[in-house]
Amino acid sequence: MKNAFMTLVISLVSFLALSAVGNNSRDISKVGPRTEKVNREMYQKICYVSINSGSDQNGDGSRDKPWQLLTHALSRINDASESHKYAVLLAEGIYSSGTIVMKAWVDLYGGFSPQTWERNIFAHRTILEGGRVRRVVVGASHACLDGFVIQNGLSRTHGGGILCDDTSPTISNDAILDNFALEPQDFNHQRIHQPGHHGGGIACLYNATPVIRNNLISGNRTSIGNGGGIAFYGWVRLPGNPKPNSNDNRLGGGLQALVENNVITANAAGVNDLQRTRSSNGGGISCAFEARPIIRNNIIAGNQAYGRGDGGGIYNEYYADPLIEENWVIGNIADDDGGGIYTMRMGQPLIARNFIAGNWAPAKGVGGIRLSKEGRARIVGNVIVRNLSGGGVVCSDSHMDLEDNIIMHNQGGQAVTYEARLSYFMPTLIRNNTLRDNEQEPILVLENYGQPLIVQSNNIQGQFEGRDNYNAVPAFATNSITGKATSTHFDAISFTTAVAIEEPIGDSEQLAGRVLRLGDRWSVIKAAQSTKILVWGDLGGTHKKMDWGVISDYQGK
Repeated sequence: MKNAFMTLVISLVSFLALSAVGNNSRDISKVGPRTEKVNREMYQKICYVSINSGSDQNGDGSRDKPWQLLTHALSRINDASESHKYAVLLAEGIYSSGTIVMKAWVDLYGGFSPQTWERNIFAHRTILEGGRVRRVVVGASHACLDGFVIQNGLSRTHGGGILCDDTSPTISNDAILDNFALEPQDFNHQRIHQPGHHGGGIACLYNATPVIRNNLISGNRTSIGNGGGIAFYGWVRLPGNPKPNSNDNRLGGGLQALVENNVITANAAGVNDLQRTRSSNGGGISCAFEARPIIRNNIIAGNQAYGRGDGGGIYNEYYADPLIEENWVIGNIADDDGGGIYTMRMGQPLIARNFIAGNWAPAKGVGGIRLSKEGRARIVGNVIVRNLSGGGVVCSDSHMDLEDNIIMHNQGGQAVTYEARLSYFMPTLIRNNTLRDNEQEPILVLENYGQPLIVQSNNIQGQFEGRDNYNAVPAFATNSITGKATSTHFDAISFTTAVAIEEPIGDSEQLAGRVLRLGDRWSVIKAAQSTKILVWGDLGGTHKKMDWGVISDYQGK
């Protein structure tokens, strides 16, 4: 850490004033990788691979005589089908023989002891290594990749770690770390808004509808291109791809990718865009050209879009219409605008029941959510608080329905800023929101060439605008807990930071799932007990005492 004394802040936010927020189902217990039992009854054939004790010359793929290389094992499987499924179990070790090209109806599982073949993905780390010279994995439909560390991949096109091009695997319980997608060889650094190479960690192109769940996705980057962590690009047009494990048909049915229960942190788009060409957006996740994933119950924290890019956490453009619900979108940075979420060019997400805090833009763009250039969004039931630049929500030459949100304590601007130099949109709706205690006024209309805004029943600075019964205005009870943190320790295996504090915390079990800030870093608490707080991600540390405190517990009363 740069300073001997850092401030650790925990935001305990209940926001009981709004039922839409109070009914959220963010569940920290579901987040992150875990060791899951392999259901062996699903498979007609089970093969074994051990890099340290197997042999491709003398082995036969059995438990007693495993093969050595995963690439060799896959080359020996030529009869997999829906009625003859394979599972390949890999023992701990580093596998670096080449890019893994998955096969349909062949599921890959890591995390096994080479002696007992018992499974623990943390104790028996199974690493698929790119060596910074090749992509690590190419996905396949009707196949899963579960329990691996996928690291140091390098791609000269899209997908530094994993490429899903018209394929839809299940990617689960993996650590996808430090993968890189290079920029196009003919990229002209003197022009703006050029196509780059997308998906430092995972690229999902065209008819790809993968299930991406319970992964740690961290430290992945694009040189110039969208989606440092995950990039979605293209509409699903072909029949026959597998559906994700979801019954959510709010977008009218059809096939959708699923991104659920992941920790997506410290990824970056456009790290080499030194001329700031605006060609790298979506530090955490990008969605473009009619992509429509479901993005649910993820921690999306500390990601960054460089090169005057937008959408530090999540970026949407060109008719992308994802469902973004019940995530923690915290501490992300956009070089230009939309620190948390950005949508433009007819992107039309539904943004519901998320916690959006601590996001910002060095260029003083809005920290929370921005819509521009004919973007559209329904923004419903979110907590948009303590973003660090440009206020809470900005809607510029776009359309939004903004309902049942709490937008409070945002810095550098208004709760809501609106401008429309276009005349053909339906009127924007601002209804039933709490817009209080931001650095500037609740609603600022710069100019409007279109229809008048519909502004109804908002709790603005202690009054319900548009209502007669001001006695119904809820107050917000705030409290704080302060103390000294004595040390922090980051564990790379579990990818958590333990923060030791001097005094025990009362009701520590209530801290799980709450937002925490340590200096300029943000995270989510995984668990807390007495004098230790365990948070997701690497928050750094020092053994000198640090001030820490609970910002507030916003209790409607």
